[in-house]
Amino acid sequence: MITLLKTYRLQAVTVLVYLGTLYLAPERFSVAVANTWMYVREMLEILPAVFVLSGLLTVWVPPEAIMQHFGVGSGLRGKLASVLVGSVSAGPIYAAFPLTQSLVKKGASISNAVIIISAWAVVKIPMLIVEGRFLGVEFLMARYLFTIPAILLVGLFVASRVTADEIPAAEGTGDRGARGIEADRVEAILPGAQCGACGYPGCRAFAHALVSGVAGAEECVLLESDMADEVKRASGRVASDIVGKKGWSLKGLQQDGPPVLS
Repeated sequence: MITLLKTYRLQAVTVLVYLGTLYLAPERFSVAVANTWMYVREMLEILPAVFVLSGLLTVWVPPEAIMQHFGVGSGLRGKLASVLVGSVSAGPIYAAFPLTQSLVKKGASISNAVIIISAWAVVKIPMLIVEGRFLGVEFLMARYLFTIPAILLVGLFVASRVTADEIPAAEGTGDRGARGIEADRVEAILPGAQCGACGYPGCRAFAHALVSGVAGAEECVLLESDMADEVKRASGRVASDIVGKKGWSLKGLQQDGPPVLS
């Protein structure tokens, strides 16, 4: 019973607050229930479509595309793209959370995920016309001038405090937890030859071994030396620098034999 209460403590506190309201102020209880139902109905109308979109994003968009445009190495371009994605998105702010979870799962950086959520909340383009109409263009321009840099700074600050390991897995996703997210990122960098020369049945299994700390980057004989740092960054571990020291480079595969190194 205690374990159950700990697991669902937020729900339990909510029920207690509602019961307390019913006892102390019955007239406010009915208003609270009506408002709650309004929000629940709105979520039931919007979230199914959001989850479908998140699922399609997970299945159809390759991790390397997300990493290129929204990953750690995307730089200022990735941050500006994140502001754009958040500002043109439609729907309430809570719709942003499953979408950004999918983006992080596919290789987006924490800072860019925060920027998308923040832009979604405060600099949405659909609000721009209404804001300018009621508060004036000068007010609008001043707010955007200060808000967008603040969003970028918040993204950098959160990224310095939170890692992908701390992003919870979506329910029913199996290995899509923190290790699964890291494995996605590492697998996107690996050559993808599925040759088994590393001793693992494929690149996915090798990526899991890397993020679990039981394998080193040097075991992939096809990995270019300049990709070792990316593997290290994507896995969040101090990968071996043997690849860089040996200067291994893939020159090609023999027709009937093991990979050729130089």
